[in-house]
Amino acid sequence: MRFFLLIVAVLASQNSLAQHSQYRGFAAVMKELSVRLAKPGQVIDLYEYVPAEGLETLLGTWYTFGSEHEFRNGSPNSVNVLIWYVTLNDLSAVFGNSCASPKLDFNPEFLGVLNKICDWPKDKAAVEDVMLAYWFSIMGYNAPESEYIQWRDFFLKSSYRTKTAKETVTAMTLAMTMNPYFLLNR
Repeated sequence: MRFFLLIVAVLASQNSLAQHSQYRGFAAVMKELSVRLAKPGQVIDLYEYVPAEGLETLLGTWYTFGSEHEFRNGSPNSVNVLIWYVTLNDLSAVFGNSCASPKLDFNPEFLGVLNKICDWPKDKAAVEDVMLAYWFSIMGYNAPESEYIQWRDFFLKSSYRTKTAKETVTAMTLAMTMNPYFLLNR
């Protein structure tokens, strides 16, 4: 009986640790996207995509009072997950719309990758090197290879295989930016 209780206690503690991941924070996500995708000195301004003024404070922000610094609203909950979704969905739509004409000040390297993936659904866009380049451009090295494989296979084997580039690039970008390996500290 003691052994059983010990196993239950260990499993419960591991489960609680997994559920205490926090967001990187609004500013950190904005900086990471800007460094990876924007021209040097330019910013991908996520404030434009937050559904209402002031809601970014619910997405994980640093609060300073005197000499104290505290990270607030970093724990995922039903409200901030929804705000992240709306924000990143709107941003992802800009990526999809950029297939026709760039809507943001992207750096030349990313623009080259985006132009290739925007040939979707043609076979030259749905190849490993193009999909991998798009994945690493946005996701970086934050996720294990298994996450990339699931993402890639979903878009190659689902109805997105025949959808327009605008729809597919929007969905691809949203899937990456909403991925816990992108949004959460581990």
